[in-house]
Amino acid sequence: MPNRAFIKSAWLAGAAVGAIALGAVEAQAGGFFIHEQSAYFQGLSFAGVAAGGPSLSAMFWNPATITQQGPGLSFEGDFTVAWTHSEITPSAAATVTGVNLLPFGSSGNIGGGPFIPASYLVYGLTDRISLGLALNAPFAEQTRPSQIWAGMFYSRQSAVVSLNANPDIAFKVTDWLSVGAGAQIQWFKTRLYSAFPGSGTGVPDTLSIDADGWDAGFTAGITLTPTPWTTIGAGYRSQIDQKIDGHIFRPSFLTTVVIPGIGPIPITVPSGFTNFDATIPLPGVATASIRQKVTDTLTLLGTVEWTNWSRLGTVPVTSNPAGILGVPTTFAFGWRDGWLVSAGAEYQWSPLWAVRAGIGWEQSPVNDQVRGTRLPDSDRIWLSAGASYKWNEQLAFDFGYSHIFFANAPINLVPGNPTFDAAGGLLGTFIGSAHTQSDILSVALRYRMVPPPPPLVTKG
Repeated sequence: MPNRAFIKSAWLAGAAVGAIALGAVEAQAGGFFIHEQSAYFQGLSFAGVAAGGPSLSAMFWNPATITQQGPGLSFEGDFTVAWTHSEITPSAAATVTGVNLLPFGSSGNIGGGPFIPASYLVYGLTDRISLGLALNAPFAEQTRPSQIWAGMFYSRQSAVVSLNANPDIAFKVTDWLSVGAGAQIQWFKTRLYSAFPGSGTGVPDTLSIDADGWDAGFTAGITLTPTPWTTIGAGYRSQIDQKIDGHIFRPSFLTTVVIPGIGPIPITVPSGFTNFDATIPLPGVATASIRQKVTDTLTLLGTVEWTNWSRLGTVPVTSNPAGILGVPTTFAFGWRDGWLVSAGAEYQWSPLWAVRAGIGWEQSPVNDQVRGTRLPDSDRIWLSAGASYKWNEQLAFDFGYSHIFFANAPINLVPGNPTFDAAGGLLGTFIGSAHTQSDILSVALRYRMVPPPPPLVTKG
């Protein structure tokens, strides 16, 4: 009976933790892929993630790692808070008619302090077969500049959020080889707001884009243990062509038409509303890691990760009714693939305490030629530290901290930038730079229900 009660509580906790993600995430990783899925690996700058270890969270990167947990039921809940300060400072900004927007100033802090949850369940049916379930928010982004600022015609509020359920199964084929696979069932939502030229009285009104959708993908992975001290892992999270639909609202605005024989006359174009659909090509993520024990107390770890962001080029928008003046017909990105390389070390300080640290370099998919104001992303360096405390054979706690150093991020919304060109230059020009820094704190609880020992058989 206690086993059944624990199983029920763990599943409900996992569902609740996952549900919180719907309104509480912000991107710290390149693009809007969220690395912060693990307090344990946060402390290593994600070195070793696909090779596994004591944390169930490795299954996010590689489902084959769940065989490392052995028979019985295990649960993990991870909780992360990220304090980000990011501000865009303009050096030149003007409307298409030449009105100077510089007096409206900078964006203010577009970051914040979001809460990022993740949860994991693993059940080892036997010492060879394991089942798992991960609930995560793998894609997210939220930026909130001031309503009135020099770049308001390019962005006011931007938000992307996802919720991903990932059931897995893994097999320990031999003592040195495990394979795993799983499904991704993903809900995805986006919300994009910006000021609209010529609208409002004094303060421009907002063009709003809201949409969501469901789609699916898969995960797969493998682990190799050539020696008791070496584990190598590789995992893949598949690309997903996320089909979203929703609506676009464009406010009424004032413009001028020239009537032959009469001359220019100001007119008010009424507001427009249209349903739309689009397919967002989300990237695949491939991760390779190694976990190498050097002594009984020292372990070295490393990771190389590739994210296929170059899929995200120019996304067509199909609207109904079509042809509403001022409604976007494309979402322009023009991104490149992203990379993460990290290395770390873990030291078993005592039977109860382990400490770790890591460093990573991440190439952003956003370069100087395509950067906009919605996500002024840039290359970065991760510095991390963490610790684990083993309360008893069943319960353990993980702690992780990272500071991220972002490269300066120039923004040039001028001809040649995909965002500028997609709007036909009607949003004017914006030149400036973004400066960002971030601190991330993660904690996790790991609980393992140790299976009872086999009954003692005695001869009667």
